[in-house]
Amino acid sequence: ETPESLRHFIDEVSKVPDWFDEDIALVASRAFLRNSDLVLAGLVGGSIVEGFATLISKSFRIRGRVLGSGVRRLKQNGLQLIEQYLPGGMSPLGDGWKLTLRVRLVHAQSRLLIKGSDEWNRERYGLPISAATMMLAGSAFSGRLMEHVATLGGDFSDEEREAYVHVWRYTGLLMGIPGELIFDDQAAAIKAFQIGRLCEPPPDEDAIIMANSIVNSAPLVIGVTDPAARRKLATFVYRVSRDLIGKELSDSFLFPRSKRRVVPFLRFQNRTKRLAGRAIPSWRRKTDLERFNALIDFVNLGRLEHSYSLPTALHDELSEEW
Repeated sequence: ETPESLRHFIDEVSKVPDWFDEDIALVASRAFLRNSDLVLAGLVGGSIVEGFATLISKSFRIRGRVLGSGVRRLKQNGLQLIEQYLPGGMSPLGDGWKLTLRVRLVHAQSRLLIKGSDEWNRERYGLPISAATMMLAGSAFSGRLMEHVATLGGDFSDEEREAYVHVWRYTGLLMGIPGELIFDDQAAAIKAFQIGRLCEPPPDEDAIIMANSIVNSAPLVIGVTDPAARRKLATFVYRVSRDLIGKELSDSFLFPRSKRRVVPFLRFQNRTKRLAGRAIPSWRRKTDLERFNALIDFVNLGRLEHSYSLPTALHDELSEEW
Protein backbone atom coordinates (compact mmCIF):
# COMPACT_ATOMS: atom_id res chain seq x y z
CA GLU A 1 0.00 0.00 0.00
CA THR A 2 1.30 3.45 -0.91
CA PRO A 3 2.64 5.33 2.15
CA GLU A 4 0.62 8.38 3.13
CA SER A 5 3.69 10.63 2.79
CA LEU A 6 4.15 9.52 -0.83
CA ARG A 7 0.47 10.07 -1.64
CA HIS A 8 0.71 13.56 -0.16
CA PHE A 9 3.85 14.24 -2.22
CA ILE A 10 2.22 13.15 -5.48
CA ASP A 11 -0.88 15.23 -4.73
CA GLU A 12 1.30 18.26 -4.04
CA VAL A 13 3.42 18.06 -7.20
CA SER A 14 0.40 17.28 -9.40
CA LYS A 15 -0.96 20.78 -8.83
CA VAL A 16 0.35 22.93 -11.68
CA PRO A 17 0.91 26.56 -10.56
CA ASP A 18 -1.48 29.10 -12.06
CA TRP A 19 1.36 31.04 -13.67
CA PHE A 20 2.68 28.09 -15.73
CA ASP A 21 1.59 28.60 -19.34
CA GLU A 22 1.67 25.69 -21.81
CA ASP A 23 1.66 28.12 -24.74
CA ILE A 24 4.82 29.78 -23.41
CA ALA A 25 6.33 26.33 -22.90
CA LEU A 26 5.62 25.55 -26.56
CA VAL A 27 7.58 28.67 -27.58
CA ALA A 28 10.50 27.31 -25.55
CA SER A 29 10.13 23.87 -27.18
CA ARG A 30 10.46 25.27 -30.69
CA ALA A 31 13.49 27.38 -29.78
CA PHE A 32 15.15 24.49 -27.97
CA LEU A 33 14.77 22.08 -30.89
CA ARG A 34 16.09 24.73 -33.29
CA ASN A 35 19.17 25.28 -31.05
CA SER A 36 19.53 21.89 -29.35
CA ASP A 37 23.16 21.41 -30.39
CA LEU A 38 24.18 24.73 -28.85
CA VAL A 39 22.06 24.21 -25.72
CA LEU A 40 23.81 20.89 -25.07
CA ALA A 41 27.22 22.43 -25.81
CA GLY A 42 26.51 25.29 -23.40
CA LEU A 43 25.22 22.84 -20.81
CA VAL A 44 28.28 20.57 -20.85
CA GLY A 45 30.98 23.17 -21.47
CA GLY A 46 29.45 25.90 -19.35
CA SER A 47 26.61 25.37 -16.90
CA ILE A 48 27.42 21.88 -15.58
CA VAL A 49 31.09 22.76 -15.19
CA GLU A 50 30.19 25.99 -13.37
CA GLY A 51 27.84 24.00 -11.17
CA PHE A 52 30.79 22.03 -9.86
CA ALA A 53 32.39 25.24 -8.58
CA THR A 54 29.88 24.89 -5.71
CA LEU A 55 29.57 22.62 -2.68
CA ILE A 56 27.59 20.18 -4.79
CA SER A 57 30.95 18.96 -6.09
CA LYS A 58 31.59 17.46 -2.64
CA SER A 59 28.33 15.51 -2.74
CA PHE A 60 29.17 14.08 -6.15
CA ARG A 61 32.78 13.31 -5.27
CA ILE A 62 31.80 11.52 -2.05
CA ARG A 63 29.29 9.40 -3.91
CA GLY A 64 31.59 8.87 -6.91
CA ARG A 65 28.69 9.36 -9.31
CA VAL A 66 30.54 11.12 -12.12
CA LEU A 67 33.92 9.51 -11.56
CA GLY A 68 32.50 6.05 -12.18
CA SER A 69 29.48 6.86 -14.33
CA GLY A 70 30.29 10.13 -16.06
CA VAL A 71 28.83 9.17 -19.42
CA ARG A 72 25.57 7.98 -17.94
CA ARG A 73 25.35 11.07 -15.74
CA LEU A 74 25.71 13.42 -18.74
CA LYS A 75 23.22 11.41 -20.79
CA GLN A 76 20.69 11.47 -17.96
CA ASN A 77 21.12 15.24 -17.66
CA GLY A 78 20.57 15.56 -21.39
CA LEU A 79 17.55 13.24 -21.36
CA GLN A 80 15.84 15.23 -18.63
CA LEU A 81 16.57 18.46 -20.49
CA ILE A 82 15.10 17.15 -23.74
CA GLU A 83 11.97 15.77 -22.11
CA GLN A 84 11.44 19.09 -20.30
CA TYR A 85 11.32 20.92 -23.60
CA LEU A 86 9.33 18.51 -25.75
CA PRO A 87 5.68 19.58 -26.11
CA GLY A 88 3.69 18.48 -23.06
CA GLY A 89 6.78 17.18 -21.32
CA MET A 90 6.18 19.11 -18.10
CA SER A 91 2.48 18.36 -17.82
CA PRO A 92 1.66 16.04 -14.88
CA LEU A 93 2.68 12.48 -15.86
CA GLY A 94 4.62 13.82 -18.85
CA ASP A 95 8.10 12.36 -19.30
CA GLY A 96 9.87 15.59 -18.35
CA TRP A 97 7.68 15.91 -15.26
CA LYS A 98 8.43 12.33 -14.19
CA LEU A 99 12.17 12.64 -14.78
CA THR A 100 12.26 15.88 -12.79
CA LEU A 101 10.56 14.18 -9.84
CA ARG A 102 13.04 11.33 -10.16
CA VAL A 103 15.88 13.82 -9.76
CA ARG A 104 14.20 15.23 -6.65
CA LEU A 105 13.88 11.76 -5.12
CA VAL A 106 17.48 10.87 -6.01
CA HIS A 107 18.64 14.08 -4.34
CA ALA A 108 16.58 13.28 -1.24
CA GLN A 109 18.04 9.76 -1.03
CA SER A 110 21.57 11.04 -1.65
CA ARG A 111 21.09 13.72 1.01
CA LEU A 112 20.06 11.03 3.49
CA LEU A 113 23.07 8.86 2.66
CA ILE A 114 25.56 11.73 2.80
CA LYS A 115 24.16 13.12 6.07
CA GLY A 116 24.88 9.79 7.73
CA SER A 117 28.48 9.75 6.51
CA ASP A 118 31.53 11.03 8.39
CA GLU A 119 32.86 12.28 5.03
CA TRP A 120 30.48 15.26 5.16
CA ASN A 121 31.23 18.06 7.63
CA ARG A 122 27.71 19.26 8.49
CA GLU A 123 28.95 22.00 10.79
CA ARG A 124 31.16 23.47 8.06
CA TYR A 125 29.12 22.83 4.92
CA GLY A 126 25.53 22.76 6.16
CA LEU A 127 22.97 20.46 4.56
CA PRO A 128 24.16 18.50 1.49
CA ILE A 129 22.31 19.30 -1.74
CA SER A 130 20.51 22.14 0.03
CA ALA A 131 17.75 24.38 -1.34
CA ALA A 132 20.37 27.10 -1.85
CA THR A 133 22.53 24.70 -3.86
CA MET A 134 19.55 23.66 -5.96
CA MET A 135 18.65 27.31 -6.54
CA LEU A 136 22.14 27.99 -7.85
CA ALA A 137 21.98 24.92 -10.10
CA GLY A 138 18.57 25.94 -11.44
CA SER A 139 19.77 29.43 -12.28
CA ALA A 140 22.88 27.97 -13.96
CA PHE A 141 20.77 25.66 -16.13
CA SER A 142 18.32 28.39 -17.14
CA GLY A 143 19.32 32.06 -17.24
CA ARG A 144 23.06 31.42 -17.23
CA LEU A 145 22.73 28.71 -19.89
CA MET A 146 20.91 31.16 -22.13
CA GLU A 147 23.96 33.43 -21.88
CA HIS A 148 26.22 30.56 -22.96
CA VAL A 149 23.95 29.70 -25.89
CA ALA A 150 24.04 33.32 -27.07
CA THR A 151 27.85 33.32 -26.80
CA LEU A 152 27.96 30.21 -29.00
CA GLY A 153 25.79 31.84 -31.67
CA GLY A 154 22.31 30.62 -30.78
CA ASP A 155 19.32 32.51 -32.17
CA PHE A 156 16.91 32.57 -29.24
CA SER A 157 14.83 35.75 -29.32
CA ASP A 158 14.16 37.67 -26.08
CA GLU A 159 10.71 36.06 -25.92
CA GLU A 160 12.19 32.59 -26.42
CA ARG A 161 14.83 33.08 -23.72
CA GLU A 162 12.13 34.12 -21.27
CA ALA A 163 10.07 31.10 -22.33
CA TYR A 164 13.04 28.80 -21.71
CA VAL A 165 13.46 30.21 -18.19
CA HIS A 166 9.68 29.95 -17.66
CA VAL A 167 9.86 26.18 -18.12
CA TRP A 168 12.88 25.94 -15.83
CA ARG A 169 11.07 27.98 -13.17
CA TYR A 170 8.45 25.22 -13.01
CA THR A 171 11.16 22.56 -13.15
CA GLY A 172 12.87 24.17 -10.17
CA LEU A 173 9.68 24.06 -8.12
CA LEU A 174 9.22 20.37 -8.91
CA MET A 175 12.84 19.72 -7.91
CA GLY A 176 12.16 21.22 -4.50
CA ILE A 177 13.37 24.82 -4.74
CA PRO A 178 11.10 26.82 -2.38
CA GLY A 179 8.63 29.06 -4.17
CA GLU A 180 9.86 32.16 -2.34
CA LEU A 181 13.38 31.57 -3.69
CA ILE A 182 12.67 30.63 -7.29
CA PHE A 183 13.43 33.18 -10.03
CA ASP A 184 10.60 34.47 -12.24
CA ASP A 185 12.50 35.60 -15.36
CA GLN A 186 15.93 35.48 -16.99
CA ALA A 187 17.24 38.61 -15.29
CA ALA A 188 16.30 37.20 -11.88
CA ALA A 189 17.89 33.84 -12.75
CA ILE A 190 21.16 35.49 -13.77
CA LYS A 191 21.16 37.62 -10.62
CA ALA A 192 20.53 34.51 -8.49
CA PHE A 193 23.45 32.79 -10.22
CA GLN A 194 25.77 35.73 -9.55
CA ILE A 195 24.76 36.06 -5.89
CA GLY A 196 24.93 32.30 -5.37
CA ARG A 197 28.46 32.17 -6.74
CA LEU A 198 29.52 34.90 -4.30
CA CYS A 199 28.17 32.86 -1.39
CA GLU A 200 30.06 29.69 -2.33
CA PRO A 201 33.56 28.88 -1.05
CA PRO A 202 36.40 28.90 -3.62
CA PRO A 203 36.68 25.72 -5.73
CA ASP A 204 38.75 23.07 -3.94
CA GLU A 205 40.15 19.70 -4.95
CA ASP A 206 36.66 18.17 -5.16
CA ALA A 207 35.56 20.86 -7.60
CA ILE A 208 38.72 20.31 -9.64
CA ILE A 209 38.11 16.56 -9.79
CA MET A 210 34.47 16.87 -10.79
CA ALA A 211 34.89 19.64 -13.39
CA ASN A 212 37.69 17.77 -15.15
CA SER A 213 35.71 14.52 -15.01
CA ILE A 214 32.84 16.17 -16.87
CA VAL A 215 35.10 17.51 -19.63
CA ASN A 216 36.87 14.20 -20.09
CA SER A 217 33.58 12.29 -20.20
CA ALA A 218 32.16 14.50 -22.95
CA PRO A 219 33.87 12.70 -25.89
CA LEU A 220 32.54 9.32 -24.68
CA VAL A 221 29.00 10.70 -24.58
CA ILE A 222 29.04 11.20 -28.35
CA GLY A 223 30.74 7.86 -28.98
CA VAL A 224 34.40 8.89 -29.38
CA THR A 225 36.34 6.03 -27.78
CA ASP A 226 39.67 5.99 -29.63
CA PRO A 227 42.21 7.31 -27.07
CA ALA A 228 43.91 9.76 -29.43
CA ALA A 229 40.64 11.10 -30.82
CA ARG A 230 39.20 11.32 -27.32
CA ARG A 231 42.17 13.38 -26.08
CA LYS A 232 41.91 15.69 -29.09
CA LEU A 233 38.20 16.29 -28.54
CA ALA A 234 38.65 16.77 -24.78
CA THR A 235 41.27 19.42 -25.53
CA PHE A 236 38.74 21.20 -27.74
CA VAL A 237 36.04 20.98 -25.02
CA TYR A 238 38.51 22.45 -22.52
CA ARG A 239 39.05 25.42 -24.87
CA VAL A 240 35.32 25.97 -25.34
CA SER A 241 34.72 25.71 -21.61
CA ARG A 242 37.53 28.15 -20.83
CA ASP A 243 35.98 30.69 -23.20
CA LEU A 244 32.53 30.22 -21.65
CA ILE A 245 33.32 30.21 -17.92
CA GLY A 246 36.27 32.62 -17.99
CA LYS A 247 39.95 32.60 -17.12
CA GLU A 248 39.61 32.86 -13.33
CA LEU A 249 37.34 29.86 -12.86
CA SER A 250 39.17 27.84 -15.53
CA ASP A 251 42.46 28.41 -13.73
CA SER A 252 40.82 27.42 -10.43
CA PHE A 253 39.82 24.13 -12.07
CA LEU A 254 43.40 23.69 -13.40
CA PHE A 255 42.08 23.55 -16.95
CA PRO A 256 44.84 23.51 -19.60
CA ARG A 257 45.73 26.99 -20.78
CA SER A 258 45.39 27.94 -24.41
CA LYS A 259 46.44 31.01 -26.34
CA ARG A 260 43.84 30.41 -29.01
CA ARG A 261 40.17 31.15 -28.37
CA VAL A 262 37.72 28.92 -30.22
CA VAL A 263 34.30 30.30 -29.30
CA PRO A 264 34.46 33.40 -31.57
CA PHE A 265 34.96 31.09 -34.57
CA LEU A 266 32.17 28.77 -33.40
CA ARG A 267 29.83 31.73 -33.00
CA PHE A 268 30.62 32.95 -36.54
CA GLN A 269 30.22 29.41 -37.90
CA ASN A 270 26.86 28.85 -36.21
CA ARG A 271 25.46 32.21 -37.30
CA THR A 272 26.60 31.57 -40.86
CA LYS A 273 24.79 28.21 -40.83
CA ARG A 274 21.60 29.93 -39.68
CA LEU A 275 21.79 32.44 -42.53
CA ALA A 276 22.48 29.69 -45.06
CA GLY A 277 19.51 27.72 -43.78
CA ARG A 278 17.19 30.67 -44.31
CA ALA A 279 18.45 31.10 -47.87
CA ILE A 280 18.39 27.38 -48.77
CA PRO A 281 15.33 25.65 -47.25
CA SER A 282 16.35 22.15 -48.43
CA TRP A 283 19.71 22.48 -46.69
CA ARG A 284 17.99 23.75 -43.55
CA ARG A 285 15.69 20.70 -43.49
CA LYS A 286 18.72 18.44 -43.83
CA THR A 287 20.60 20.13 -40.99
CA ASP A 288 17.46 20.14 -38.80
CA LEU A 289 17.19 16.36 -39.23
CA GLU A 290 20.88 15.88 -38.51
CA ARG A 291 20.58 18.03 -35.37
CA PHE A 292 17.59 16.04 -34.13
CA ASN A 293 19.33 12.71 -34.78
CA ALA A 294 22.40 13.95 -32.89
CA LEU A 295 20.10 14.93 -30.03
CA ILE A 296 18.68 11.41 -29.84
CA ASP A 297 22.17 9.87 -30.01
CA PHE A 298 23.34 12.14 -27.19
CA VAL A 299 20.77 10.78 -24.75
CA ASN A 300 20.73 7.15 -25.91
CA LEU A 301 21.54 5.17 -22.77
CA GLY A 302 22.08 1.96 -24.75
CA ARG A 303 22.37 -1.02 -22.43
CA LEU A 304 22.15 1.35 -19.45
CA GLU A 305 18.38 1.64 -19.60
CA HIS A 306 16.82 4.57 -17.79
CA SER A 307 15.58 3.59 -14.36
CA TYR A 308 13.49 5.10 -11.59
CA SER A 309 15.46 3.16 -8.98
CA LEU A 310 17.26 5.07 -6.22
CA PRO A 311 20.83 4.70 -4.90
CA THR A 312 21.09 2.15 -2.10
CA ALA A 313 24.57 2.96 -0.75
CA LEU A 314 26.66 6.06 -0.09
CA HIS A 315 29.36 5.11 -2.57
CA ASP A 316 28.04 4.52 -6.05
CA GLU A 317 30.22 1.47 -6.70
CA LEU A 318 28.51 -0.29 -3.78
CA SER A 319 24.99 0.74 -4.77
CA GLU A 320 22.56 -1.28 -6.81
CA GLU A 321 22.29 0.07 -10.36
CA TRP A 322 19.99 3.05 -10.64
